[in-house]
Amino acid sequence: MNPDSATIESISARLRSIRNARGWSLSDVESISDGKVKAVVLGSYERGTRSLSVRRALQIAEIYNVPISSLFSDKSATPAPTKERVVLDLRAISRKFENSRNQYFNRYEALARFTGSLVQARQDWNGEVLSMREGDVAILALILNLEASEILQWLDSERILLIARR
Repeated sequence: MNPDSATIESISARLRSIRNARGWSLSDVESISDGKVKAVVLGSYERGTRSLSVRRALQIAEIYNVPISSLFSDKSATPAPTKERVVLDLRAISRKFENSRNQYFNRYEALARFTGSLVQARQDWNGEVLSMREGDVAILALILNLEASEILQWLDSERILLIARR
């Protein structure tokens, strides 16, 4: 697709293609965006029945973690889809971190600090859940000196992990 010859149909198809490459449904995108991008609206963009503003295109590109140019051109490679969709319960992390007698207190201290920095960096102030990107899990693995799979198992066993889907 040449950017000079981009059409509504090609942009719509590209939006759908990027979402599908991640294995996300329209509802998943609504959830990941904390309701900022409604499933029905995104579906309208993908069908080409609704005009896509620059502001919304920027927002969608950020959610998909792709350069905005990738929405309009095939020249910009789409990153590989994330292997895991990981959503953490921030309230549970906070509760467990407050219990200094918890056997995993040091892990919770690091986890609370890390998730807090992600919330602040992303300005995601809902305070209840946090969607982690593949790179976030990799960084957390380094911080906790564990394999990513071990972290996911631990988070699941501690009832911190709300969603983990391959």
